[in-house]
Amino acid sequence: MLAYAFPGQGSQYSGMGKLLLERYPEAEETLKLADSITGLNLSRLLLEASEEELKDTINTQPAIFLYSAALYEVLRRKRPPDVVFGHSLGELTALYAAGVFDFATALNLVIERGRLMGRSGSGTMLAVVGADARNVAEEVLKEGNFTTLTIANYNSPKQVVLSGTEEEVGRAKELLKGKGRRLRLVPLKVGAAFHSPLMERAAEEFAKVLEGVSFGEPRVPVIMNSTGKVARTAEEVKEALIVQLRSPVRFVEMVEEAVRMGVGEALEVGPGRVLCGLIYQITDRISCHPQDPKYLQG
Repeated sequence: MLAYAFPGQGSQYSGMGKLLLERYPEAEETLKLADSITGLNLSRLLLEASEEELKDTINTQPAIFLYSAALYEVLRRKRPPDVVFGHSLGELTALYAAGVFDFATALNLVIERGRLMGRSGSGTMLAVVGADARNVAEEVLKEGNFTTLTIANYNSPKQVVLSGTEEEVGRAKELLKGKGRRLRLVPLKVGAAFHSPLMERAAEEFAKVLEGVSFGEPRVPVIMNSTGKVARTAEEVKEALIVQLRSPVRFVEMVEEAVRMGVGEALEVGPGRVLCGLIYQITDRISCHPQDPKYLQG
């Protein structure tokens, strides 16, 4: 079975759209469609935006979605997926690929999601990388008497991401250093504490937006972030998506679910190759191939 994996925030880079169009000129159709639907020059974000401009959540999320959706439209004509999943923002791209939303609905949801998350503007995130990353992070959470700090992303056995206020993330960083383990602590360049209690208000507002949206039945199984399990009905998708902004991304469980389903190959459909790297840290039973032209051979 073939899975399409759609990346989230952090995979963007300046000029990514130029490489995409050089390799796949037909992808321009999707970029033009996005501009016509929104009345915004979203395609400019892929072609001309600076690294600094792309760090702004309000720009990052539509840019990554648009790139991923345009690449998906090219690839699906050659070899459509049997299963789809995405990391954080990438979940909305996966739902578009599964037919839960049409393109206009998915694009507008992404724009609104980016606006709400960008507006929250508080907190930060810290990646904890190392052989014992999860266990040590969980120890620190128990010891530190934190009120907002949480594990936002279970990315792999060797990587978790902490999310919370600047003060609590800073305190956790010092506690982690004091553990004497071989850990790499990487502050993430984000504008807020995503997938944490600090996203509660944004999650509530996004849930209200979702109430006005028609959910279609998935054409292929979708593995959801907040559960790590397959959603096969529109109602299951909606329930999982409503809590996604304030819930951890259970990427390890998602990949393990894909293995149980019989997935043996995955294509990373979007900019970069972050997800393939994580998948290889989780399992040796899925062969993953980034589809960003920057990383394609030949």
